[in-house]
Amino acid sequence: KYSNTSAFLFQTYLEFQKVPESVVGLSGSCVLIPCRFSYPENGKTYTEFKGIWFKGNEESTVYHTDASNIIDSFKGRTSLNGDLGKNDCSLKISSLSSSDAGIMEKMMEKTLDILSTICVSSPETPENPNVSVEEEVTSGKPVTATCAVSHSCPSDLPKVTWSHDGKQSSPSQPQNHGQWKLTSYSLTFTPSREDHNKHLSCTAEFKGKTVTDYKTLKVKCKSAIISAVIMIKMFVFKILSFKTVITTINFVISDVQELFFLSK
Repeated sequence: KYSNTSAFLFQTYLEFQKVPESVVGLSGSCVLIPCRFSYPENGKTYTEFKGIWFKGNEESTVYHTDASNIIDSFKGRTSLNGDLGKNDCSLKISSLSSSDAGIMEKMMEKTLDILSTICVSSPETPENPNVSVEEEVTSGKPVTATCAVSHSCPSDLPKVTWSHDGKQSSPSQPQNHGQWKLTSYSLTFTPSREDHNKHLSCTAEFKGKTVTDYKTLKVKCKSAIISAVIMIKMFVFKILSFKTVITTINFVISDVQELFFLSK
């Protein structure tokens, strides 16, 4: 339920464009509210602009070039993310809280016509990441896994950790994913037999809020490894006594069965 309205006030006549119906910002993180405008109108040319974001009424100023005009609850937390000279009036709100949620309205200063409405929501819990890796990996052969993390602010990315050692790459450029931004993290590692049926986990930490996803590794062995083990065991078979041979055969069968299972 939203009890307040917010608006962007421009001290001239402009037309707003490219405005989404709603935006989502994770509580404790930041959110970017897109805002673009076009001009001139009726042959008029403007070279200077003054933009003001306000909430509820013009006395509750959320953003102003003169910080003394900003209400206390938003001081130090808002900034214009774009360049007014390039028709970008996007607003960034940092340290977002549930009390910041509401309905944003963009208005013209003189006519006060509502040109568009943006619903801003602030969930407390982030979405779980999504881990991707090959269904089967080979022992001793490097493989790359990815972890896709949803967030609301490219400048405030979560801390991502993996459960397996390996080489981590830099995060990808954020991509639009519905109302969220999506950033992918990669891990290149070399699996071993000991990793079979173990979890490969990716954990994303958002300022005290932690979410995790995992995939279960299925590790298979190279056929060359199986052949080498069999050859070694058969060599031992030939040089040992009959009693020891029986024991060796048992070991051979046990090892081959285990390796065969892992190679499936």
